[in-house]
Amino acid sequence: IVPVLLCKLRRQPNLFYPADIHLVCEELKRLGKINLVGGAAYITTLAQYAGTSAYLEEYIKIVDDKSILRKVIDFSKKAENAALNAPENPNQLIEELEHDIENVKKKYNKNKDEIAQIGEIIKGTKSQIDTRPFYEKIFERQLFHETHGKPFLTGIPTGFIDLDNQATPLENTNLIIVAARPAMGKTALAMNIASHTCFDKNMPVGFISLEMGRDQLLERLISSGTGIPGENIKRGILSSDEMKKIKEESERISDNPFFIIDRGCHTIQRVVSIARKLKESKDIKLLVLDYLQLLGTSGSSDSRQYEVAEISRGLKTLAMELKIPILCIAQLSRKVEERIDKRPLLSDLRDSGQIEQDADAILFLYRRGYYDKNDKPNEAELLLKKNRHGAEPDIKLYFDKNCGKFSNLPPINQPNSFNL
Repeated sequence: IVPVLLCKLRRQPNLFYPADIHLVCEELKRLGKINLVGGAAYITTLAQYAGTSAYLEEYIKIVDDKSILRKVIDFSKKAENAALNAPENPNQLIEELEHDIENVKKKYNKNKDEIAQIGEIIKGTKSQIDTRPFYEKIFERQLFHETHGKPFLTGIPTGFIDLDNQATPLENTNLIIVAARPAMGKTALAMNIASHTCFDKNMPVGFISLEMGRDQLLERLISSGTGIPGENIKRGILSSDEMKKIKEESERISDNPFFIIDRGCHTIQRVVSIARKLKESKDIKLLVLDYLQLLGTSGSSDSRQYEVAEISRGLKTLAMELKIPILCIAQLSRKVEERIDKRPLLSDLRDSGQIEQDADAILFLYRRGYYDKNDKPNEAELLLKKNRHGAEPDIKLYFDKNCGKFSNLPPINQPNSFNL
């Protein structure tokens, strides 16, 4: 009754007239419902239990908590009924439950201060990433540049110096797409970046693989780290010195926070759930996903473009939520092969133009040696064709196909190192 009366007594948006016993009784009489609620005597009795506005925030929290608990009860009953009906796909039911639980958690733990006044951001109190005052952060960058004679890097370095000199795609909250035709080295490039982040910079990394198993990925990591051809590792064609290198590399990377997930993550809902757990329990600083077109959604859709658009939006939202960069591999359409110049264009992104809209940075990988083995077989081009926050350079790299390793091409116009 009370919420109804408050709405009825409202005369202007966000403005209520005072409501005491007499006003409530008069409104009920006008509506013809005074007897339905127990009459004026009952309304008077209720007034004795009315709270004070001094504890309004506490009352609101109680109502909010009860609302959340009712939602928990509702989806618990829904889960019980669905389980009793013996669903054909239990995994889909689990995904839906996890999705419901995460939504409730987000509502319960939601930030009450979603609106940020510009002064609060300048002071740092409402900053999403660094709570220091804005001027202090900029002063630190300027001082670093003056002292060391090299640029300050705000994001995570890729390890490719020419790229890091001109752009910083791995910024927190960024969705970065690495796209190319098959066999160009997309996975190798992503693993090189992830390895540099984890093994060289000691930052926790999550690697979600939908294409290769964890043992295959480990062999690739060892091959890239030692320079020993992956085929030789696979076939055991190894010398004593190479065996020693493999043992040393295994020990070097063994204790690093590099987490591989290669199963149970074929929908965007599962990726979101796993990523949240990785962030909460391991505090990952970078998430790599290989690759986008192998993902689906838990719902049914007649349009693959619509499904990919939902996946793309979900990944960008996830990067914003976790405040980390997400590096996602993607396939290009066959339109590339129909052109004389095989260098990729943004329009070549497969299945959905939404990827182009959602991504903060899009890196294309192109190797001339893929089409002609005699045309610079060890040279690769990394083309930054979209960068929401900076320059769009084209970078040349050296590529060792035998061990799946990209490295800087000399000469390198580089500072000695970057600050994180």
